[in-house]
Amino acid sequence: MDLDPAAEEEERRLEDHNEEEDARAFMGFGDTHGDPIELDGVPVSDPGTGTGSTDLEAGSSAAGAAQLTNVVNGKTVRIGAVCKYCKSNLSAKSGNGTCHLLRHNCTAKQAFERSGQVQSVLKMNASGKLQHWQYSPAVARTELCRLIARDDLPLWHGSTDAFQDYINRAHNPRFVHVSRQTIARDMIKLYNDHKLNLIDALKTDVPSVCLTSDIWAGKAKEDYLSVVAHFVNSKWELEKRLLGLRLMDGKHSGVNIANLVATVIDDYALTDKVFAITLDNASSNNTAMKYLRPFLSGYLGVPASVVLEIPNDDDTPSDDDLSSMFLHQRCCCHVINLGVKAGLDPLKAYIDDFKTAITLLNASNQRIVAYKSYCMSMAVRPRKFGVDMDVRWNSTYLMLKHLVPYKSTFSVFIKTQYPLNRDGTPLLTNNHWIVAEKILSFLELFYDSTVALA
Repeated sequence: MDLDPAAEEEERRLEDHNEEEDARAFMGFGDTHGDPIELDGVPVSDPGTGTGSTDLEAGSSAAGAAQLTNVVNGKTVRIGAVCKYCKSNLSAKSGNGTCHLLRHNCTAKQAFERSGQVQSVLKMNASGKLQHWQYSPAVARTELCRLIARDDLPLWHGSTDAFQDYINRAHNPRFVHVSRQTIARDMIKLYNDHKLNLIDALKTDVPSVCLTSDIWAGKAKEDYLSVVAHFVNSKWELEKRLLGLRLMDGKHSGVNIANLVATVIDDYALTDKVFAITLDNASSNNTAMKYLRPFLSGYLGVPASVVLEIPNDDDTPSDDDLSSMFLHQRCCCHVINLGVKAGLDPLKAYIDDFKTAITLLNASNQRIVAYKSYCMSMAVRPRKFGVDMDVRWNSTYLMLKHLVPYKSTFSVFIKTQYPLNRDGTPLLTNNHWIVAEKILSFLELFYDSTVALA
């Protein structure tokens, strides 16, 4: 039976209305009136602004979708939808079907649901404002790398049962242990990311840098050369960054030192930004500067006209003064170290006697326990003593600083443990303590100066 035109028009209007209702029910748009929907009193779109978008509430059937609206003849019309996770444009016009929205396979949403919590946690940020927090395994692995690097922990620290139990019980039960192989890969990636950020910052915000370099001995009897950059950032704050810690395979020659320093400088593109390099007073460093000076004079006014290449051992370093006297700076702490060590040479016999006494005490656990008991019987708080190092004069100062306050108990105890000298005198006499007090007062000024310069 044929319907009259008015009835057919009404039927088509109802079909369009029902399809629009289906789309709104799927996308969480709520009411189907022509006016824009408001959430918590905030309008989702302004009819006077033309095209707009609306994020859906978290509890809706398609919380990851957002409607696109437009004003046509004074009426808000839905013209499409956008996935909030992958930002894909979806067809959701008024009057069209909406089943395809249910079939939208969003991998970004699936990854978010796997990594995030359903319930967000509120916390205070640095400015004192509340912000939501969600657990992320990627962030957890990155921060674990930072923890291991800052505290010098082993790579397997994050895979131990004790660490996993601590995090699961006290912080987040979703934490999964990370193997040392994964930590090693994450550590390299984190280092490369920080290196790229530092290169970009030095390239754009830093006009010049000052470098310091030194050689350090590792526990595995391997030597490493460090290069540290000191610079003023765009906020006029003094910063320092470790640019490289390179293994020295060969001897500590000037050519090898120059090769390693030049490689680090080239990695960070600082050839024309070096204002000064601070080295100690070793003769090999003087030779290294003869090789480096022609290549690092760009900032001081002499352009580096050659490519950054260091000559071999067979080449003779150039003696041309291509840079000002500011490029090569002597380490003040090392100068103080050389001067103090030369001044302590005439007193070496007294210092060696103190080292012998401390070594005698620390060589036996029974002596340590006996000395501790003796101190407690004399109402003196016991402590342990360490010997100094030949290459660090300030360790001599610290050794005497800790030892002089215990001269009464220490002298008596060592006298009972150590045999007398051939002339019948004990190992530590009253003259030893007088000299120790004089040395201590003399070295205090140099120690304070070294601490201030360091």
